[in-house]
Amino acid sequence: MSLRDARIGVVDYKGEALLSSYVYVNPKNVVDYITRINGITPAHLASAPTFETIRPRILALLKDKILVGHAVYNDLAHIHHRHTYEDVRDTSLYYPLRAVLGIGREGEYPSLKRLYKEVFGTEIQVDTHDPVEDARASMRLFMHVREEFETALASYQDCVAGIPRSYEKWFW
Repeated sequence: MSLRDARIGVVDYKGEALLSSYVYVNPKNVVDYITRINGITPAHLASAPTFETIRPRILALLKDKILVGHAVYNDLAHIHHRHTYEDVRDTSLYYPLRAVLGIGREGEYPSLKRLYKEVFGTEIQVDTHDPVEDARASMRLFMHVREEFETALASYQDCVAGIPRSYEKWFW
């Protein structure tokens, strides 16, 4: 576990937090808490549940659900979970959202912060990183284009970019 995995957030389609938790990281493995960026201090992690404890809760929330997120392939790799490709709506891969930032090339992915600002005109991730805020922002982006996204998928249009090869094992 790294500090990147030290906090998790899951929201429903309305943006309501279903899970918001710190995850224990052994302090011996932490070189710098980078508190100014992520807001995490040793005190947050001292009594936090372990990944092994919290992972079943995460998986239960994802079971039989359409997974919406931004750069979902990263999240799946970090929680060691495979999800059906058809049940993933990744705002970082959807061509019309990528086009908002002028990204057309495969292998290049838009930042959630920049994309959200461009689409809605408001800033996210202003203070410290908050996974619930990111999940809400991803969900809001998806809901903004949901009808077009779902129509494109249902009609088998080529509407999503490829995921990085190293992450393909997390989809089936």
